[in-house]
Amino acid sequence: MKNIETVEIKVAPNQAKERIDKYLFAQIKRVSRNKIQNLVESGNVLVNEKEIRTNYKVLPNDSIVVKIPRPVKQEILPENIDIDFVYEDEYLAVINKQTNMVVHPTYSRSSGTLVNALMYHFKDQLSSVNGKERPGIVHRLDKDTTGLMVVAKNDLVHQPLATQFAEKTARREYFGICIGKFKERTGRIETLLTRWQRDRKIMVVSEFEGKRAATNYEVIEEFHKFSLVRFILETGRTHQIRAHMKHLNRPLFGDPFYGGINVKTIDLPRNQVRRLNHMLEILPRQALHARKLEFYHPILEKRLSFEAEIPDDISQIIELIRKYEY
Repeated sequence: MKNIETVEIKVAPNQAKERIDKYLFAQIKRVSRNKIQNLVESGNVLVNEKEIRTNYKVLPNDSIVVKIPRPVKQEILPENIDIDFVYEDEYLAVINKQTNMVVHPTYSRSSGTLVNALMYHFKDQLSSVNGKERPGIVHRLDKDTTGLMVVAKNDLVHQPLATQFAEKTARREYFGICIGKFKERTGRIETLLTRWQRDRKIMVVSEFEGKRAATNYEVIEEFHKFSLVRFILETGRTHQIRAHMKHLNRPLFGDPFYGGINVKTIDLPRNQVRRLNHMLEILPRQALHARKLEFYHPILEKRLSFEAEIPDDISQIIELIRKYEY
């Protein structure tokens, strides 16, 4: 069963002819153009009470009804999934998240997430601050970003931990491989980040709207085509490092959504493209790892610091870069 949201639109008398998907994309900001096209093809868009095709052109005074299905939330079940625990006490746990793992369930994915694994390992010993869908989750990492996360076992420690992330007293350091060389060894980028209208899963830099995002970076080692970079976050926005590096034209190697698999960007000779493809097979994700995490323990009243080794897939890429002098 799905809930249906109905949107009714009356086209203006002076509206010029325009494709239905383009017109609706401008009218319904939160829905991507691709999703609108799917809604049209599935019969969920009616014009003057009739189904239409995606090549239909809107006319003045048309009456449009858009039906947007919303999936019903599914029950989240515990699953016996291995977790790499770096630290644990009766109040919280620090984990080293593996790649290809979504942190919490979404409408499209209700199993195989970190939350499913945490519910198995800790049962009901997780904080409830973020509701039933995100028990224990204080902060997140992208699905294919590896590294350190802290999990709250009860509400007493959750809020103080969340406050530290919000007020930047908790320190997060990331390691990544970027394509290209930086003009300066150190730098800071501060922008607004917002969701791209064409694909809501992708974040883009905007001059006019979005949330403030600030990233500090330092080049640790530089090669002909690649740079090993340390990132320290001032804010924790969705895809922040990935979007910022894309904006600087220094995307993270292997990032499929932000330009990290573009052979032209890397600009290798033709006879070396095969090597590059091999590297992308080794690392079919963005080369980004949450390497260090430091925060104040609200109950033990002391500062804790943790470090997770660079994972094998990223280490192999670094070895190849050195070997072939990239």
